[in-house]
Amino acid sequence: MYLYDILSGIAAAFKENFLWYASFAFPFFILFWIVGKKYFQRIRIQLTQRANTHHFKHDLLYSASTFLVFAILDVCFYFLHDLGYTNLYTEVADFGWPYLLISFFVVLFLDDTFFYWSHRAMHTSGLYRFFHRVHHESTDPSPLTAFAFHPSEALVENLMHVVLPFLFPIHVGVMITWQIFSMLNNVLAHLGYEIYPKSWLSIPVLKFKTASTHHNMHHQLFNGNYALYFTWWDKWMGTEFKDYETRHQAIFERSKETTNNDGFYPVEVIQVKKEANNALTLWCKDKSGRFKNYLPGQHVTLKVTKGAQTYYRTFSLSSIPHVHENFSLTIKKIESGIVTPYLHNHVKVGDVLSISSPSGQFFVEVDPAKGKEYVLIAGGSGITPLYSMLGSILTFEPKSTVTLLYANRNFQSIIFRNEIEKWQREFPERLNVIHFLSEEKKPERAIGGYITRISLEQIINTDKEKKLHFYLCGPELMTSKLMEDLQYLGIAAERINRELFHTNRSITDIQGVHAKVEAKVYNKKYTYEAKPGYTLLESALQQNIPLSFSCKSGICGMCKAKCTSGNVHIKNNQVLTDNEIKAGYILACQSVPLTNHVTISQSGHD
Repeated sequence: MYLYDILSGIAAAFKENFLWYASFAFPFFILFWIVGKKYFQRIRIQLTQRANTHHFKHDLLYSASTFLVFAILDVCFYFLHDLGYTNLYTEVADFGWPYLLISFFVVLFLDDTFFYWSHRAMHTSGLYRFFHRVHHESTDPSPLTAFAFHPSEALVENLMHVVLPFLFPIHVGVMITWQIFSMLNNVLAHLGYEIYPKSWLSIPVLKFKTASTHHNMHHQLFNGNYALYFTWWDKWMGTEFKDYETRHQAIFERSKETTNNDGFYPVEVIQVKKEANNALTLWCKDKSGRFKNYLPGQHVTLKVTKGAQTYYRTFSLSSIPHVHENFSLTIKKIESGIVTPYLHNHVKVGDVLSISSPSGQFFVEVDPAKGKEYVLIAGGSGITPLYSMLGSILTFEPKSTVTLLYANRNFQSIIFRNEIEKWQREFPERLNVIHFLSEEKKPERAIGGYITRISLEQIINTDKEKKLHFYLCGPELMTSKLMEDLQYLGIAAERINRELFHTNRSITDIQGVHAKVEAKVYNKKYTYEAKPGYTLLESALQQNIPLSFSCKSGICGMCKAKCTSGNVHIKNNQVLTDNEIKAGYILACQSVPLTNHVTISQSGHD
């Protein structure tokens, strides 16, 4: 009977805890992540949503295990309370109102202090995987993430609620208020949207209360912003991210942005830097924070108007996210081109460029708790996205090692040579750089010739026991050959990633059918006819329908759209994932209609 009472008590406490959590987390999740998702996009902290159904299921499952741990602790606590061991009291007159109010703030301070130091400790390599790794599954947290803890962490998280009433008298009302404050604070910290106003950080007292951006940055950047309620421990210990206040303010600056209603945003050029190999780096000022949440390796599309003609070109971001305050594009001049010579010859400091939000599937998501072995292979200006990846891995993933194979004509044509050599000196145990120079037969500190299968085999044989992750970017002829070599050498396809700047591959010759197309482009609706033999984009441009596009080759993703009715055939796809295709996403530049009616939607938030 006694065991039955214990189990019944645990079941009742679990139900109460979970319902208590659901009454806070579920309404906020439904309002911000489902019903009002589009409306609240203006105050979303991370503009690109990375959380999906997997994360939501994961968070609910571990939240349930957390409240089971809480329930067991609650039963133990109330058992000891009934025996008279706690200092909980119910009558305010026992200690008076001044003590009650002071005790509440003492409780918050002690809880906040314990959380900061225990949380920081759980980020050390020895404890992280046993306690905190589960919670960091979500780099883009939602209200469901608030209590998604490993059972071991759940025990730590609830320790103060169990221990403090044994140490000094606490009124029951203080306990309940503390629980409400803690629950609400935790849900808002993981909301994913910034509901603390722009003026919050300028108010003398309130600025020490953490805004939603504070903890969201912790989930993104990992080592910093450990606070629970207040920012003072992070400030005192130097663990607060330096751009926290800037990031918070930038969210509210987005409403001042002007666009051309086609997904392009004006940015100011603040520095123009000449690089090797006839390349140019344009540093641009990011007032809105829109370009702070990109992943290393992603690209943007640049809209250039020259005379009466408008051109779209895709360029990789060469800056390192969360290291560089602003962002940069490194652009090689193509003598036979139209846009790159124009940019090299005319863009200057103070000019305003029209640029799309960052996108693309070629990227790395660094995890400071993991250790991987990367092999980055670049040819010429293909170093651009890999440079961003390399800097991010070295900075934010300290357990990982990187081998960079970089092919150029000669030493003088190596882009970012000084920066790479600096990293070699700074990270000698983690970074191995091998240069391949095609125009030098016996170069010093390099290999004469091209990257070959033998070169790859030597790398693989050196690390036979390790699972190497390959990222390739450069001329298609080079990267296609090396991908074949890697597969021949037994490297699984899922561990080989490639970015193409252009493609020469043949595409499936399907003509399609005549169709009526309804297109929603950035909330404006258009109707046009698509002819057999023409893609949705080609037919749209012929009829002045402003679909977004850039490369027209199926490799940049700028023309990505969602097909909500009808069927299309995608002739060439280097961008969309299998899950995106299953969800109905297409590339307008490569899609021909297979049915007589097709409806598509194109938006920067798709």
